[in-house]
Amino acid sequence: MNNESFVLVGKNTSCTVDPTNGGRLASLIAFGRELLIVKNSETNPQRWGSYPMVPYAGRVREGRFSFDGIDHNLELSMPPHAIHGTVLDRPFEVLDANSTSVSMQIDLGDRFAFEGLVTQTISLVDDVLNCSLTVQTRSPRMPVQVGWHPWFARPCRLEAEFSEMYVRDAAGIPTGRTIAPPPPPYDDCFRGSRRSPRIIFDESIHVTVESDCSHWVVYDQPEHAICVEPQSGPPDGFNLEPFFITPDSPISRFMRLTVSR
Repeated sequence: MNNESFVLVGKNTSCTVDPTNGGRLASLIAFGRELLIVKNSETNPQRWGSYPMVPYAGRVREGRFSFDGIDHNLELSMPPHAIHGTVLDRPFEVLDANSTSVSMQIDLGDRFAFEGLVTQTISLVDDVLNCSLTVQTRSPRMPVQVGWHPWFARPCRLEAEFSEMYVRDAAGIPTGRTIAPPPPPYDDCFRGSRRSPRIIFDESIHVTVESDCSHWVVYDQPEHAICVEPQSGPPDGFNLEPFFITPDSPISRFMRLTVSR
């Protein structure tokens, strides 16, 4: 099956799935309003749409981590750090597609020292958009994180409540210590979501973000966008809170965007 873009149409919502550009949501339109930052003159694939982050989410300090006694170096995709994984700038292979769903697959590539296979399914039914990620490995053990990075287009505002926020150091990376969240603006990681984050556009269109991920990164400093990113672990998770999978124990997570008015 070719890797052209696919448009999924719901009741009041439509989305464009772009397998070629990292298997991302390239557009999300609700009630006639574009909700995402779409591809423009920005050449950095980290800065538009909504894309999956695999096999790590957020920064990895200086692109370095150790696993099972072996030191590894990642590509410094946001020097001096690695960021957001190895699939967001590569084409996914489309496995199946219809009017409401697209399933895609990609390997982790030669920028990661472990063998892994990523399967992503994006579906739109009525005004509920579901994204799911599953990562499998043939390596005996493989460190992994997954997440999504949606760029919601301003004007919009965020309603969210978390119990804890990670303290960042001078490099902008969590130290592992947590505090009660101060007021915004944020470029920070949170855990303990007390209610599902909600993005409100034009005071009339609501997008509720749900996930079974344990961590959330909120980036609301840009004037043109707000990012609300569910992640299975914190930035620098390979060093801070390592998690691994085996051939018999893959990882699966979801992100659900529910649109209402």
